Amino acid sequence: MAKEPDVAFGLHPTFGTVAAVSEGLSQAEAALRAAGFDHHEELDIFVLPRGADRRAMVQLVRDLQALGYTVAADPHLQEPQQISGIRALTSRVIQAQSPSDIADVFNNLLDDRGGVMPEMHQLLEATAEWCERHLGDEGTDLARICRRLGHKITELSVDLGFTGADFLDLDSPLPPRPTTTALSQRESRARAATTPSPAHSATSRPATANSPTPSHAPQAPSASPAPSR
Repeated sequence: MAKEPDVAFGLHPTFGTVAAVSEGLSQAEAALRAAGFDHHEELDIFVLPRGADRRAMVQLVRDLQALGYTVAADPHLQEPQQISGIRALTSRVIQAQSPSDIADVFNNLLDDRGGVMPEMHQLLEATAEWCERHLGDEGTDLARICRRLGHKITELSVDLGFTGADFLDLDSPLPPRPTTTALSQRESRARAATTPSPAHSATSRPATANSPTPSHAPQAPSASPAPSR
């Protein structure tokens, strides 16, 4: 019969990433706590809080193995999460249901392990180094320009970080969008409020000085000619 592992990682349907530790392995428990896991006393398991960096799982497994523990882990937990490109992130913004969803997108933009902004900064720095290595003095100006652009990327990243935090501070579900029926009813009420009532329309308006005389109005009798003498 195979021996059970000292530490086992898995996915819990309610708590997400969890770990179970064999009894008496205090050093392994300390490593889990240092990695951000919280102990769930009722179930006697360690739970990784929602929103924690799950990619640290790979290093945590290696650390535990280096300490001599046998470790079993769901393969999906050890796969480095791929940071989405701009187009996919934009789709996530469009489909966002709460401000925290937008904050998550900003976090992905700034992620050190594949976010768009750090990769852009690395690209510019690599380009500057290439210019210095291959172009010599002629590449000095180009290298300086690339590094200046990289500095602007850093400043923009700081602003994006603050903006993401602002979205997180507003975290709450968005109000439901009005349905087509609700919009139609709202438009009908608006039309009813701005359309003159039939009674008001039937009332004749007072005549003005320039109003023409109705053709059916009675004519004044003409004066009779004076009798001849």
